[in-house]
Amino acid sequence: MTKIRLMLVDDHEVVRLGMRAAFELEPDITIVGEASNGAEAIAKVGILDPQVILMDVRMEKINGIEACREIKNNASQIAILMITSFTDEEAITASILAGASGYLLKNVSRAELLKAIRAVASGQSLLDPTELKRTIARLTAQDKNLTSIGGDDLTEREREVIALIARGYTNKQIAEKLFVSEKTARNHVSHILEKLGLARRSEAAAFAVEHKIVPPRAWPDK
Repeated sequence: MTKIRLMLVDDHEVVRLGMRAAFELEPDITIVGEASNGAEAIAKVGILDPQVILMDVRMEKINGIEACREIKNNASQIAILMITSFTDEEAITASILAGASGYLLKNVSRAELLKAIRAVASGQSLLDPTELKRTIARLTAQDKNLTSIGGDDLTEREREVIALIARGYTNKQIAEKLFVSEKTARNHVSHILEKLGLARRSEAAAFAVEHKIVPPRAWPDK
């Protein structure tokens, strides 16, 4: 039997111990390692080679969403399940745009958690594109400026930058991708947020998806 290689990422040791206890007796799951924050997860993922990562959303140093983006950029085959104690609409959207395969609450039952892990390990997604569209619509509706601004208001370079933001690229990665300095990339991001009347990168990512500048990872490419 080929076992699912599972990595646990949470900043609370007691939570990790509880998760480990929940999985250790499953014959088709093996825990390859743990991490206490996003930075540690990024550092260990290449060594541990997990098939599935169970990732806490809120952590110090580097949070789960940023870690998810970084890991998916370098190892797209890894399935990442985000797990948190809170229902956060923006975090759900940001997780989806970062490439997560699912988003669960920590009060989920053991049976449901095991089902989710096995599902994403087999290549399934627990994300509903229809719900994603609704979430994005609710986010964008919060800013009245978005009703009068479309993707055509951005320059070609700004469209390239916002597309990379939606794919989870950091300023450094955007700079490397577009062969510009990191300062120039940061300025582009600031101009985009100012032009669109947005406050956060996650809102810019949602804008890119809503205006079809870039498809989210949860949707198949056309």
